[in-house]
Amino acid sequence: MIIGFFVSFFLLRFFDKIPTKNPILKSVILSFIALVIATILLEAPASFRTSDALYYFLFGTMLNVPRFLFVGIVIGYLYKRLYKGSNPAVVASKSAQVE
Repeated sequence: MIIGFFVSFFLLRFFDKIPTKNPILKSVILSFIALVIATILLEAPASFRTSDALYYFLFGTMLNVPRFLFVGIVIGYLYKRLYKGSNPAVVASKSAQVE
């Protein structure tokens, strides 16, 4: 849930700065970045304490790849469905003072 929160927060916050136009692809890119960060900070130190470090590192990474990919796809789909009739670049860049 924490990773989903951060992916959706950064999707809303930096929607214009992510290079593609499709919100699903944008959220998958953010989810991939979160996977890299989580792998470096959490999984790498934990797997290198064992004798067969590369096996456990790759096994843990392969378990997390579909999970992070699915989170990115779902968040992008929900964003696309939420702003279906409008321009998402305008909606994401609107400030609270405009409303």
